[in-house]
Amino acid sequence: MPQFRYLLLTLLLGSAALTAQNADTTALSRLLNDYKLKATVGLQLWSTYSAGMSVYDSETEAYAGVENRINTQLKRSRFSVSGQPYETVKFQVIMALDFVGRDVLAATDAGFNNGGSPIFRVWNVALNWQLARQSDGAYLQVGYFPSPIGRESNNPALRSTSYEKAWSQNYLRRHLVGTGPGRATGLLFGGQLHAQSDQQHLTYDVAVQNAYVGIQGGNSTGRQASPLVTGRLSFTLGDAESETYSPVHKVNYFGKRRGVTLSVGGARQGRTDLFRENVAYGLELLANHPALHIDGDVYRMRRTGQSITTAGTTGYLRVGKNLNLPRQLVLEPVVSYWFYRGPTSAGAIGKANRLSEFAGEDNGLDVGANLYFNPNFKLSGFFALRKGSAGEGDPTTIINNYYQQPGVGAIERGNYGGLGLVVIF
Repeated sequence: MPQFRYLLLTLLLGSAALTAQNADTTALSRLLNDYKLKATVGLQLWSTYSAGMSVYDSETEAYAGVENRINTQLKRSRFSVSGQPYETVKFQVIMALDFVGRDVLAATDAGFNNGGSPIFRVWNVALNWQLARQSDGAYLQVGYFPSPIGRESNNPALRSTSYEKAWSQNYLRRHLVGTGPGRATGLLFGGQLHAQSDQQHLTYDVAVQNAYVGIQGGNSTGRQASPLVTGRLSFTLGDAESETYSPVHKVNYFGKRRGVTLSVGGARQGRTDLFRENVAYGLELLANHPALHIDGDVYRMRRTGQSITTAGTTGYLRVGKNLNLPRQLVLEPVVSYWFYRGPTSAGAIGKANRLSEFAGEDNGLDVGANLYFNPNFKLSGFFALRKGSAGEGDPTTIINNYYQQPGVGAIERGNYGGLGLVVIF
């Protein structure tokens, strides 16, 4: 009899536990469905071979070559959670873990090396409110995000069609915000308007952000304060880039889009402790056709200080083509060229250095191909060539990515070839 009571008690407790577990599962399912919660993980892995890298030796006052090397790294990773708790309100939080295992003496670009203890950090935060129901014309976004100008700057890295994103985005981001990621907190107002024929579209973005430009450890503009104001206006002929407004863009639509988008963008920040005025303005292009896809941008960047002004230009152009293979595979040959052109005379380089702005020249050519198993899974093989010029200046003091590597100092960047994998779950 005691054994029977024990068995009965065990069955009752087990039933209660299962009921509670089912209730929790039901509540979780309801939460996922009601809030439309979605989680994604994206990984980009590289294995590269670098050649021609040199490091400046202050004792000998000369550059010394480093050994060519193989380097395998977790180039980028993105962990995203998004949802829609209300009909007109969406949110997204993205975390990043980048450059894990990167050798700072490899020729690949990077703002820093994650080292033996990788840094996990916030990448994007956006709370997006559709101001008018059933209308794509007005959205308000608040959060931590890149400035809306620069097509490459607003292309997600894991959706880039070249092996590496055009490094011109880094010059524009650092000019505007002061950091390589180019993110800042602020407000963004934007929307998309459609003609009745649905073959003409007008998209606009206006943002006001706190760009701290490196004062007080990167957390202030100093005693003098001005926000960064950025605007972008885009006209599309043909298919829209997305069904609804989005500040994020992509390049390859795998033959599903026929359209051309031309954009004009500009940004201005007024007086801070570093400069009197900081300005950027330029043009952007995206063209999609089953035969080709072409994207690019070019931006003029100007910074004015106390009785001095410095200016430079950066941009890129990328061309790709989809070739359909058996078993629904897609091969995409891609050529990408990007550049930075800054002051090259000794006097002009001195002015740029005083305003913590770029100088000299930097060029990159990226040639290769992607093999897509599906849009979220691709293998890549590419060669990347680099060339720089210091003009009349001392290359060890010039601020540009060909001559400087955080964690190392003065360098002359080499070339590399690589294999890559991008997978998004």
